[in-house]
Amino acid sequence: MKWESYSHPISDVRDWADNERLELRPDFQRNEVWTQAAQIMLIDTILKGIPIPKIYIKSIVKNEKTYRIVVDGQQRLTAILKFIRDDFPLKKPYQGAYFNMKYSELPESVHDDFIRYKIDINEIFNPSDEEIRDLYSRVNKYTVQLNKQELRKADFPGDFISLAEKISENSFFDTSKIFSVKQRRRMLDVEFIEELLAITLEGVQDKKDYLDKVCEKYIILDNKEDIEQKFLGVIEDISQIFDLEKFPICDTRFKQKSDFYSLFACVLQLREGKELRIEKLEEVRNELRVMDEYIGPQSDNDEYREYATRCLSDANSIANRNWRTEFMRKRMAILYEG
Repeated sequence: MKWESYSHPISDVRDWADNERLELRPDFQRNEVWTQAAQIMLIDTILKGIPIPKIYIKSIVKNEKTYRIVVDGQQRLTAILKFIRDDFPLKKPYQGAYFNMKYSELPESVHDDFIRYKIDINEIFNPSDEEIRDLYSRVNKYTVQLNKQELRKADFPGDFISLAEKISENSFFDTSKIFSVKQRRRMLDVEFIEELLAITLEGVQDKKDYLDKVCEKYIILDNKEDIEQKFLGVIEDISQIFDLEKFPICDTRFKQKSDFYSLFACVLQLREGKELRIEKLEEVRNELRVMDEYIGPQSDNDEYREYATRCLSDANSIANRNWRTEFMRKRMAILYEG
């Protein structure tokens, strides 16, 4: 099996498709799964002249005509062809000079550059189905699959994600040990901070499914500095409550994400227009120490037992998140009363 490497302009790919000599989805390929935001950002990449990954194609000859079947690269080629056919405009997350334009509305010089853009293609002539399936398996086996947060960064670059990334570098998150090295490596720390930012912007939310919508909605965040200060104010209060020497959060259950989500939401609500009362810190710490020791599914205390259950079963539902937040609010309200 011998592969040959070529560079073809987009105009070639368009012509193959128009002449029905390009098969985008053979039976071993996935269905179309890219979001429109992902497709738009691919077009942005091409408009900027940045190279995209190689496409793998097998070619066969029928009736003295060459037909091409995509082995790997279906999502990219589909997005390119849809854009050329005016199936979508360059809306958010695109932020360039051609915002809200479809392909047909772009200046002629941009059209010319777009269809002349060259795609690197590895092509093989007349392989067996077994050889192609083997190649497809190998190409995808050794490719690290992007998780949802890594896809969000590609799909929705902008103020919301950049703010979450900036906040994730705050020293509090190192000392609190909320995130493992592995989680940080795969941007799961940024994902969790996006969940906390969403509370700051829109209140407690249900699970993580809403994050795509929030990331897209706040690509441009007009009050970015105010939101950052509001967020960091909550972190500062939590840092005082869980003093590193007196009561380090890293040694408690409250570094767990379910607990910390509720803790953050609670402090955010309580500090609205108020300041933390230093003289009440030790009293609240003692309450939190008791909670840390006795909360559990086997606890003799009904509320402690229920709290533990709501951390374990459907922990990210809005009902359980709100219940836990109110549970903590009752025990921490004295910090901000008066």
